[in-house]
Amino acid sequence: MQSSTLSPSKIGVAVVLAAGLCASLLVAPSAFATEGPVAVDTMTVAMELEFQAADMVGGLELIDRVPESVLVEGQVAYDAWIASNPQILRSARASILECTGAIALLIASTAFPVAKILKIKRLISSLGGVTKAVRIMWGASFSWEKIRALGGAAAALGAELLGVAAVKRGCFR
Repeated sequence: MQSSTLSPSKIGVAVVLAAGLCASLLVAPSAFATEGPVAVDTMTVAMELEFQAADMVGGLELIDRVPESVLVEGQVAYDAWIASNPQILRSARASILECTGAIALLIASTAFPVAKILKIKRLISSLGGVTKAVRIMWGASFSWEKIRALGGAAAALGAELLGVAAVKRGCFR
């Protein structure tokens, strides 16, 4: 019967083999670790969403500035209000941001029904105001598919804004 003891040379070989197998685990990055390019992409996406959110805020604030009483009176009252408040649209048109500019043109356009602006204002209000509405859309990455999946007032607001091609291009992905 042979002894089951290991000689020091066998123990040494086993330690070296074990160390070799474990070394890659000790020096390999975690599967969840990020390196330069991934971290930069994440930061770029976050910055892009931040700019898009600021742009969306600017556009929705333009709509929110139109008094509901003017919208309820109809198109003639609305046209008169726009004519007497040109600074609102001028400042938005001077903006280099797509979404705000698209919404400003939409507001200035006589082809856009007053009833639609009133509906958008009420949807913004039901979401808790411009800032909260934009936060909800930001949470959905300004993606129509994600906004639609949210349902409710957020989806209705997105649908109203998406009805206009320029706003769709300027405000959503």
